[in-house]
Amino acid sequence: MWIRSRHWQRRGSLQNWMTDSMNLCLPRPYPDELMYSVFARHFAYLQPTVISSAHRSIDDHKWFSMRYVRGAAGLAEKTRLTWGLSGLQILDRHTLLPFNGAFLKPEVHLQCTECFMTNNPHGGPTALGMSNSSVSEPKFLRFCASCLHEDIQGYGETYWRRQHQLSGTLVCVRHDELLRDSTAPFSQRADATTLDATAHCSAAFGPGITLSTNEVLLARLIAKRSAALLNGGVGIWLTSNTSSRYERAAIENGYGFGVTKLNTNKFGRDLLGFFGATFLEKLGCRLSERSSALRHILHGAGTNHPVIHILVQLFLEGGLESSRSGLKPQVVNGTTRQEWKCPNIYAGHDEGFRIPDILLRRTKDGAKYYHARCSCGFMFAFAGSREDDLYMPLVLKTSGYGKAMENEARRLHKKKPSVKYVAETMGVSHRVADRLVKREKSRNELDATRIPHLRAEWKETKSRAAYQLLLRWDGDWIRRDKRTTKNTHRTNHFGGVRQSIRRGSLTNGA
Repeated sequence: MWIRSRHWQRRGSLQNWMTDSMNLCLPRPYPDELMYSVFARHFAYLQPTVISSAHRSIDDHKWFSMRYVRGAAGLAEKTRLTWGLSGLQILDRHTLLPFNGAFLKPEVHLQCTECFMTNNPHGGPTALGMSNSSVSEPKFLRFCASCLHEDIQGYGETYWRRQHQLSGTLVCVRHDELLRDSTAPFSQRADATTLDATAHCSAAFGPGITLSTNEVLLARLIAKRSAALLNGGVGIWLTSNTSSRYERAAIENGYGFGVTKLNTNKFGRDLLGFFGATFLEKLGCRLSERSSALRHILHGAGTNHPVIHILVQLFLEGGLESSRSGLKPQVVNGTTRQEWKCPNIYAGHDEGFRIPDILLRRTKDGAKYYHARCSCGFMFAFAGSREDDLYMPLVLKTSGYGKAMENEARRLHKKKPSVKYVAETMGVSHRVADRLVKREKSRNELDATRIPHLRAEWKETKSRAAYQLLLRWDGDWIRRDKRTTKNTHRTNHFGGVRQSIRRGSLTNGA
């Protein structure tokens, strides 16, 4: 264990602390250091005789939270000349709020932030939902042996890193090695003292758990995803309605009753099988196929732990993306799902663009396939991906082309007025090339000029053909009109019945 008998054994740190003494006498935070760790290093330097009084000199309280910080706005003002950080920067860089609050609704996240900015943070941890019993916290503060060695060599001391203390994280993302338990209890309220990392970590401590090869791969994925959330990374799942996205992805992967209702039990059972009960226990996750935590996440109810979100995401993504080179082209009747690129090379999409509207469909024979409608107007069906790019669909049939392809066809036709030349250059049929040059729409493509006529036809004749086209091109309007018509009919029917009753025209048995 690293023991210090003299302050100067911490090379550079004492000087760092002395230069900060102009304002509140606190050392500067290291990268990714918990604010609790800053306080712990501060008192390791001073070694005060009256601990409670020394603690109160920071924020008028005798204990510190290991996860968060009390009165971030006041702390920022006291350290303004030395740290140069705002209260929000302190919360974002040196507490666990970015991770634990990653999936909160914006108004709840704002409420939590305001709680920790003040000197009365009651309500912040409750709103974060960290009392969720489905995920347990580490029993001890954790460290990485390689980080410890580098810190001692570079700073003369070590410190508590945020990433190492995240629930469900078993691996250091910097060195790709298992974390180790220190002798500092994680749940310690520190009424008597603060627990400094240098005094509680030793390279002689071994990892507290062992992982199989597959578990190591999963642990790496979870640790990387957790670290990305902690550092403000925005992934493909962070949307205004994350639960709806999970549910749709699960249904597309075959976990649905029909196309709208999710089979939550089957989804939970397969998720548990994917990760394994033993590995989930090592993560500190207590889940079952009927777990309320899974149900809440999939249906948008309550507050849920970020680790549960990560497990659901990785399961939906198919897990081990890091071993992508060994994967076969994706097919829709498998158990994986990913975001798809647009095959339209003329649309100018950037590398990160993904098709926003993809639906799972079936042929008359029951075979599954995807139908994609890209924002560029390109519509097509596919059932798998290309071998050279697993995010690129292998197009089976095209039903719409869009303005980008029309513009390219007209450009080529202007360069050489030959439909055959356009067809050969773009790799389409002569008929399609001719239609693109003339900007003629197929029956599947949106023609805005036809919508008013279709609306009129529907109102007058209730034509099924008009209804189908409006459902495809103007779905909101046709559904609204249909509901209005149905409600009007119901009102007229029951209104007529009431009037008949008043007039005495209805009798028993009539």
